[in-house]
Amino acid sequence: MRPLPVRVPGVRVTPTAGDNATVVGREDLTPSVARFRIRPDVLPPHVEPGQYLSLGLVVDGRIVQRPYSTATRAGAHEELEFLVRLVPGGTFTPLLWTLGVGDRLRIGRPKGLFSRIPGDDRTHLFIATGTGLAPFVGMIDTFIGEPDAPRTVVIHGVSHVAELAYRERLERWAAQAPVRYVPSISRPHDPSNAGWNGWTGRVDAILDDVCTTMRLGPRDRASLRACGNCPDCLGRRRAGRRVHRRAMAGTKKRRTLPVLLKPQKETPWTNRTMPSQRSGSSPRRPI
Repeated sequence: MRPLPVRVPGVRVTPTAGDNATVVGREDLTPSVARFRIRPDVLPPHVEPGQYLSLGLVVDGRIVQRPYSTATRAGAHEELEFLVRLVPGGTFTPLLWTLGVGDRLRIGRPKGLFSRIPGDDRTHLFIATGTGLAPFVGMIDTFIGEPDAPRTVVIHGVSHVAELAYRERLERWAAQAPVRYVPSISRPHDPSNAGWNGWTGRVDAILDDVCTTMRLGPRDRASLRACGNCPDCLGRRRAGRRVHRRAMAGTKKRRTLPVLLKPQKETPWTNRTMPSQRSGSSPRRPI
């Protein structure tokens, strides 16, 4: 899909000497979801999947930047890939949407602790909504070729089938490695989702059924990570509390689960614990 023009009235993006990266690839999955491949002028010494980097542009003499997790595996840093959603009326993404291949921007240093523990052999349960899938793609791509790669369950919730980024790659991994891929569509009756016969419902509503189907029970040792928009990813029932018990079973002490919350507004991400909420949607298993 070709990039769609985005006009920001009265705002001018200015290339500056401080720009230190180039857009070398862009793929628009939908008008509001795109993958950007960025090549830094100076490669960072090490980027761990799950870490984030700030992307920035100079607008009217001031720097506007936002943090994004990379979908790139460890060790492959000539180009960094980011999965981004356009936020209408946002401060940064409408500006980012004006960029094409060859345009310049700024990129910061890798930061954050939302990374996988090396050598962790527990079952990995990755829960994502929308663009929150990006860090998990980098993590899986890093350990997928290891002889002792852990069993991994990836739940990815979106509104529309076209937003299932990395679907082909995840299906390929699921066919040849201990990876189970569970995409779910929250708006199955939307005309754009015609023909979909997989899981339906928000991720919080299907968590219990997925765990049962994947035979992930209270006695299993599991590592849970969640990334995405708060209401969708953390649930409105008590799914978070039940999955917390599942994930922590078999460990010696209860610890805070690494849950990455990405608010609707374009603000920096934070690490928080998983709350107890209720759900208003009903799931449907694939037929």
